[in-house]
Amino acid sequence: MKNLQQRIIMPKVSNIYRKKWDLDQLEERFRRAVNRGCKRSGQVFVFFRADDIAIPSVGFTRLAEIFNRHQAPLCLALVPSWLNQSRFAQLLEITGESERWCWHQHGRRHRNFEPTGKKQEFGPERGVAVGQQLELGWQRLEAILGQRLEPFFTPPWNRCSQQTLDALEEQRFSAISRSRGAQPQSSACLPDLAINVDLHTRKEEDPEASLSKLLEELEESLATGCAGIMIHHRCMNGSAFAILDLLLAILQEERGLKMGTFRELVEQENKIS
Repeated sequence: MKNLQQRIIMPKVSNIYRKKWDLDQLEERFRRAVNRGCKRSGQVFVFFRADDIAIPSVGFTRLAEIFNRHQAPLCLALVPSWLNQSRFAQLLEITGESERWCWHQHGRRHRNFEPTGKKQEFGPERGVAVGQQLELGWQRLEAILGQRLEPFFTPPWNRCSQQTLDALEEQRFSAISRSRGAQPQSSACLPDLAINVDLHTRKEEDPEASLSKLLEELEESLATGCAGIMIHHRCMNGSAFAILDLLLAILQEERGLKMGTFRELVEQENKIS
């Protein structure tokens, strides 16, 4: 496990979590943002998606403990090539068996294959090979997870090509999850369960500016009626875990707000359509 962790570049903790915040004041600011966003929408669906899952760790254990304590659902994006039977058994020991977890596919190898531009594993450089890569990743996860594996796909770095979207439809995935406004657009047959709040991979240098932007993202996402919140547990420190704990508590107190997984969101959208 240590060798694999050494090969994976560990991301840094965003500056917002390097500052020592007054948690009482922070709670009030988060509560105001949540209240305002929910009032603008009325009924809100919220899902959390945790990326880069495969390796049992202290950080993953702490993440699972927080979601278990709040009995909150979580979509867990698994990297196939990082996972094996032993590691998944350890992950299950940490999380426990529950329908609140939505185990799904996160790329195949989580490697960038684009020679220029933004990082993509399933970008245009790979052409029609993306279909085989999707299938190989799925087969590996299915062999390890069995019926726990759900037909959703999160592309690494939230980006993919049109050929990837076509292959996902052909292989009968139920939905993809990328960042809000991601291009190319997916078809109605492959809904995009968009992330519109980034908790942990924030790039603002100033902590206060980062917090203000995060609260703005949170309010605006709730106002749309569907908030997708992205988690990277490998970017989290004690402050980040405390703020996540606080946010979950605030969300659960809000009337008219429902938390769920991709599964419930797709079912809800199918009923509407």
